[in-house]
Amino acid sequence: MAGLGFFINMLQFDLSPLIGARPGERLVFSLSEGPHWLEDVQVAFLRGPVTFVRVQGGILVEARLETSIEVECVRCLDRFSHAAVLEVEETIGLAGHSQPEIVYHLTEEGWFDPLPLFREQVWVVLPMKALCRLDCKGYCPECGSNLNVEACSCRKEQVDPRLASLAAFYDRRQEE
Repeated sequence: MAGLGFFINMLQFDLSPLIGARPGERLVFSLSEGPHWLEDVQVAFLRGPVTFVRVQGGILVEARLETSIEVECVRCLDRFSHAAVLEVEETIGLAGHSQPEIVYHLTEEGWFDPLPLFREQVWVVLPMKALCRLDCKGYCPECGSNLNVEACSCRKEQVDPRLASLAAFYDRRQEE
């Protein structure tokens, strides 16, 4: 994803038909957008159905979106794409109606920007310790070589001087 030259930073849905609608009425959109820069995280695309349902006190948004998130490997620090699925279910409030439990709201004109909500869901699905691959070797702590790319000559096992006598004992036992 490092080669992406542009980002779509605006995505809005016109939900004005649902403002005066009866509970249960819905609007369904098929989303296929990207790439997006979601404030502090980058996604290559957002694909899937997004459903808005008029409910008592607001509008329920439900979505199951496939995406690819750019993350950094904790061992080698290379950036790579991590496939993920965002499961979204949130009530959004109508403009001018303040409810403390509702975080997201429509504009006065009935528009909704879902990117802050999607950003929140991206952070939920990010791995705590992302690995570019399971056998990633990372960097040599001595010379800093990327061990996935090249071997280094400094990878000699060094024994803590406080444990040298124990290491010598272990070596003698191995020889027997």
